[in-house]
Amino acid sequence: MKTLEAPTAFQAYRVPRTDRSALIDPPLDSAAQLLADNARAAADWDIEFSGIAIADLRRQARADLLRAATHYTTRYRDYQGPTGTDAILLAGHQPQLFHPGVWFKNFALSHLATKLHATPINLVVDNDLRGSGSVRVPTRSSDGSIQATTVAYDDPGASVPLEQHRIANRNRFDSFDQRLAEAVQPWVSDPNVLELWPHARRAADRCENTGCALAGARHALEGQVGLQTLELPLSVVCRSRSFAAFLVGLISELPRLHECYNASVKQYRLAHGIRSSAHPVPLLGERDGWLEAPLWIYGDNAPQRRPVWVRANGDQLEISDLDGVCFQINNDPHDPQTAEQLFEAQSTNVKLRPRALITTMYSRLVLGDLFLHGIGGGKYDQLGDTIMRRFFEIEPPRFMVMSATVLLPGASHGGPLDVGEHHLRELREQIRSTRFNPQRFAGQAALPEELLRQHRELLQNIPQRGDKQAWHQQLQVVNDRLSANLDGTREQLQRRLAETQERVKQQQLLASREHPFCIYPLETLTATYETLLQVR
Repeated sequence: MKTLEAPTAFQAYRVPRTDRSALIDPPLDSAAQLLADNARAAADWDIEFSGIAIADLRRQARADLLRAATHYTTRYRDYQGPTGTDAILLAGHQPQLFHPGVWFKNFALSHLATKLHATPINLVVDNDLRGSGSVRVPTRSSDGSIQATTVAYDDPGASVPLEQHRIANRNRFDSFDQRLAEAVQPWVSDPNVLELWPHARRAADRCENTGCALAGARHALEGQVGLQTLELPLSVVCRSRSFAAFLVGLISELPRLHECYNASVKQYRLAHGIRSSAHPVPLLGERDGWLEAPLWIYGDNAPQRRPVWVRANGDQLEISDLDGVCFQINNDPHDPQTAEQLFEAQSTNVKLRPRALITTMYSRLVLGDLFLHGIGGGKYDQLGDTIMRRFFEIEPPRFMVMSATVLLPGASHGGPLDVGEHHLRELREQIRSTRFNPQRFAGQAALPEELLRQHRELLQNIPQRGDKQAWHQQLQVVNDRLSANLDGTREQLQRRLAETQERVKQQQLLASREHPFCIYPLETLTATYETLLQVR
């Protein structure tokens, strides 16, 4: 079969710039057609994973997914939405206190599922790193200026996957809502963290895990406002025989996957003019006969993520981190027992987890019928599309990209921020004029009349031809003398420029779309999301 041609250009997704606006691409009313088209295309795929046809793998994996997501969700909230496997909508994100644009996807997931009678499942990507354990938000300092401050919900700690991170400082975690609400009090009197965090404390009592507590709190709050979605950590998805079979289908053909993956990354970099060796992802490496797989390995004894390396050794495949962990499975990609061996080889100390491109590859090919991405994921997964075309020789299922911009009260674009930017341009032009057009200040500053007269005469008598050097020199001398009389005016303008720059900087901080969703009034966000979804 001929490998499908990869695109030479990639779609750009633009952040919605104005307050309470959204990007939804393709449009919301195309979701039903996308869902049907993707399901119909999947029925024609001729792919096997560890001897299992993809149609059978999809049935098994989707049944497992629905059962696990229902069990997981109903431990802490009710779910009354669809429960079938014929049509599954998926979204996913790291369990963090992300900005309102990301949260918009969860509302869209529930909205579309109801409209399309599909089962909505949000994947909690808990194999991503924990991060700082804090959020940055705008506050007002003692002198009245707007400044960024950091509010922590846990102690700093090692950079480990969220499924491995236990809450270190429960007192700090439990008091987070009150400290955050106090910090943003100048802007928001009723931040939704005050409703969110009681759910977080209950989740922490239940699981003691950072990712579980953050995601569980958000999902419980979503249930409180009427969203009907299921949720499941990616770590649970990965502990399944279906996922083990999928991995066997990749690593048993790792030399070809290696080639397809790296060629696609190079093409993506070329199309975007990217020179960095780290973006959008590093190339997969090769070392002494070992090939790097697009997977992570870690465990309770060694929680830091390490790359997975694979090499063929006769009738065995060796899988290792090249740092003490090594196990073998049969080198037979057509035997379902190979997947069983990979499934049984994993334990609390040996956890195989997908990197981002493989996460969405498995989600889109096996678990669901339509995936909802944010802007970053949509840009990134076009690379995933290129890899799938090359490796599986299919046209990848399409996805949707969506995000929203919601600004804090008093921070809407078109107000003080735009005025400040305009004022900055005016001040910079005035400062420049004090040096190059000082005569413009004749009515504002005490400039010698004799110098102004000489300046006028020089401009009225520009040489028509011949040597203008002497004329230029005379004009420059007069300009310099006039400008020297404007030192005080220039200093005043520079002070005003610095003050205006600081005000604009403060306003830009307040008007950022990246603030965590939990500092916004809940009613503001829910009403905005409802409006954005209903008008499309």
